[in-house]
Amino acid sequence: MEESLRDLLVNAGIGTFEGSSANAWNIWIGREPKLPDMAVVIARSGGTAPDPKWLLDYPAYQVRVRGPKGNYASALAKAEDVKDVLLGITSQDINGHRLVSITMPSDITFVGFDENERPHFTLNFRLITEPAPTALSNREAL
Repeated sequence: MEESLRDLLVNAGIGTFEGSSANAWNIWIGREPKLPDMAVVIARSGGTAPDPKWLLDYPAYQVRVRGPKGNYASALAKAEDVKDVLLGITSQDINGHRLVSITMPSDITFVGFDENERPHFTLNFRLITEPAPTALSNREAL
């Protein structure tokens, strides 16, 4: 599902996937690079238990936004953009899975500045998804 969130953000113009431009926002999955400064990172952060009978999952993801050195306002604005793109999205099929809904348990959180004076914000999202069935799955499609 990380790839689906990435695709939604890239398609909305939030940034480019693992780009290397120092002057553009770059979106990463799972790891935060040292450079470039302006980074949006998507990582799985748990969630609640999946349904044991039906193909219905409730994963959670954290999106971390790191802005340019000393630019709190720019990083906050990018975090707001991420929130606007993902929160309340309409149910849709993306990358072979059904994304039912995206909610947030809390609003954007300012984490602080790192050792390079880059501001960090986090956004936590809760998803409801219907994963595509596989040959190994014991669960049934809805």
